Amino acid sequence: MFDSLLNGLILGFGVSVPFGPVNILILTYALRSFKNSLAVGFGAFSVDMLYLFLLQFGLLSFLNNDIFKYILAIFGFCFLSYMAFLMVRKKSEALDLQNQDFKESLLKSYIKGCFLNGTNPFVIGFWLSTAGVIIGDGHPYIMTVGLIISIIAWVFALSFFVAKYKHFFGAKVIKIVNIVSALIIEYFALSLLYKTFIG
Repeated sequence: MFDSLLNGLILGFGVSVPFGPVNILILTYALRSFKNSLAVGFGAFSVDMLYLFLLQFGLLSFLNNDIFKYILAIFGFCFLSYMAFLMVRKKSEALDLQNQDFKESLLKSYIKGCFLNGTNPFVIGFWLSTAGVIIGDGHPYIMTVGLIISIIAWVFALSFFVAKYKHFFGAKVIKIVNIVSALIIEYFALSLLYKTFIG
C-alpha cells in the first residue's frame, strides 16, 4: 500500500516537474499574480484528472486514432502560438510588479490552463499509457492519491516561490523572461506539429 502511494508520488512529480508549456505559463503568471498562476496550474491539473478518470473506465479509447490526434495537434499549435504572441507583445510594457494589478480573472486563467493541456495530444497519449500502469497496480486508488498530491504540491510550490521572490525580477528581467518563454512555447508548438505529422 505504501509502495503504491510512493509510486503515485513519483509518477506525479515525473508528470509535473519537466518544463513544458504549462510550467512556463505558470511561471510567467506567478511573476504577476500568485492566484492566477495557481488557477492556470489547477486548470491543467483538472484536464489531467479528467483524462485519467475517463481512461480508467475505458471511455477515451476512441481518442487513440490518428485523425483525432491531427486535429488536436493543429488546435494545440494555434493556441500555443497565440500564447507565445501574447508573451512577446507584453515585452514592451513597463512592468511594475509591486504596484500593478493583474486584471485577468481567475476563471480565464483556469480556462487557459485547461485549454493548454486539453489541446495537447501527447497529454492524452501519456495518460493512455499511464492509465494501464495505475489500473494494474495493487492499490490503484492509493496510487492515484499519491499522483494527485504530488501534482498539486508542484503547482503550488512553483507558483509560491516564483511569486514570493518576484521582487528580485526587474522590468528588464521580466521582458527577457517573456521573450524566452515565448520562444520556448513556440518551440513546443512547432514540435507538436512535427512529431504529430512527420514523426
